[in-house]
Amino acid sequence: MSDLSAYIHVPFCRRKCNYCDFYSAPPINGAVSSYAQALCEQIRTSDAAGRRLKTVYFGGGTPSLLSERDFSSVAEALRETFDLSSCEEFTVECNPESVTSELIRTWRFCGVNRVSMGVQTFHDSHLNTLGRLHTAADAEVAYRMLRQGGFENISLDLMAALPQQTEDELRDDLERILTLFPEHISVYLLKIEENSPFGRQGVAEADDEVQRDFYLLTHRMLTAGGYEHYEISNFARPGYRARHNSVYWAGGEYLAFGPGASGFYEGVRYRIPADTPLFCRQKGKVSPVVEEVVDREEARREAVFLGLRCVEGIDRRLIDDCKMPFVRMLCSKGLGVLTENRFSLTAEGFLVSDSIMSELMPDR
Repeated sequence: MSDLSAYIHVPFCRRKCNYCDFYSAPPINGAVSSYAQALCEQIRTSDAAGRRLKTVYFGGGTPSLLSERDFSSVAEALRETFDLSSCEEFTVECNPESVTSELIRTWRFCGVNRVSMGVQTFHDSHLNTLGRLHTAADAEVAYRMLRQGGFENISLDLMAALPQQTEDELRDDLERILTLFPEHISVYLLKIEENSPFGRQGVAEADDEVQRDFYLLTHRMLTAGGYEHYEISNFARPGYRARHNSVYWAGGEYLAFGPGASGFYEGVRYRIPADTPLFCRQKGKVSPVVEEVVDREEARREAVFLGLRCVEGIDRRLIDDCKMPFVRMLCSKGLGVLTENRFSLTAEGFLVSDSIMSELMPDR
């Protein structure tokens, strides 16, 4: 029986960022502690109780809004319910303004060995546009606090192609993050989601040429700085790939806890209803919504879609013979690499990966 992973969603943010359409709400009137209690009950009644967890990931929202007491309670529920003796990676997401020395001590005591922090940019004007609550100085202070607190595996998030962002500003962001030299860096081109504040305000994405230039600049600078570009948006120093996210890209199983969380278990993709008040009233005992039963054909399609996100690419046998001319055309344009056994995308190919994936999907 293979090991599982677990994703825990913390559905609270002090303020919704302008680019975000994830499920979250303000942490008011004791809602966070009520949620934590319900989350512990959901964990303890899991159908997968007793199984080994190889990765745990607290995402959000803003997991760093959980108090020391609430986080400890949830971590204890995980350890009581599952076997974490061989857990490889225990990650908590955080925002710079909510990092405290007390939280850092609690995370370390509870077994957290990796922190992912949303920096987004080191330019305060752009942070204000994005609706972030921290400053560039706050981000650097929080990073050094995490280092001083003993964390040896830190991931930092950046965003590129922001409204009015110049190439020089992005270059400066990349230089500053390289100076910090975290173990892992994620860089996301800004996408305007329809249900985000930016989407409702009619903010436009940067044009394709700007996105291409910014993406390739990021690729060049971070790879020259010692990072492996191992997934479309992710860069790691040797040995520090994100193990939890790699479970997703490899089609592995992961449990979902908390309102708004999604999981994949025993061939079923499901989600926990995004209703925190209901979740708390029912003490975590809410019925998951089945989104998809993954049969053999769908698993093959997902292997193509997920595999092409990563630098190793996919097994050549996943490509239908009739689509090999298209693959060879991609290689001739520098968008892909075809070997005897595998096909993968280059950095240029990652830029247009959605259309490539769509074309290479196995026919049903």
